[in-house]
Amino acid sequence: MKVTGKDIVTTVFMGAIVAVYVAYVRGVDLPLIASTRGTTAAVLILGIVGGCAFGTAGELYAEKERPRLMTMFIAVANTLGAVAGIAALIGLITGSELALAILFAATLALWLTATARHIYGSCSTPAAGRRRTRDHHEVITR
Repeated sequence: MKVTGKDIVTTVFMGAIVAVYVAYVRGVDLPLIASTRGTTAAVLILGIVGGCAFGTAGELYAEKERPRLMTMFIAVANTLGAVAGIAALIGLITGSELALAILFAATLALWLTATARHIYGSCSTPAAGRRRTRDHHEVITR
């Protein structure tokens, strides 16, 4: 597995999200995470900064052929992102503890999915998922 700087940063942010959520569940009386809405906002902001800002969505959605498993990772990540966004919205509006728990679980699952995608991508051969075209062959043989 090839660990990049982005992977390390997102792991640190995920650790912060886990710490915030565990502190909330244990009832720690800190200014921001004493309320459900505050904890929801903290998890959402940490998730956006740690996951979205350091993500590579542009590479994922570029027009190219990719293995079926990679397409599955993208579909799962899209679904989890939608669930997390809806849960965050509901949690911020209503202060629902269930919405916060769903947001936390979806954020954790997104991180795990991205990590699995990185492991799969680095373990495959360099040409996996890329179709070799004649243009590439002509450039190589010249």
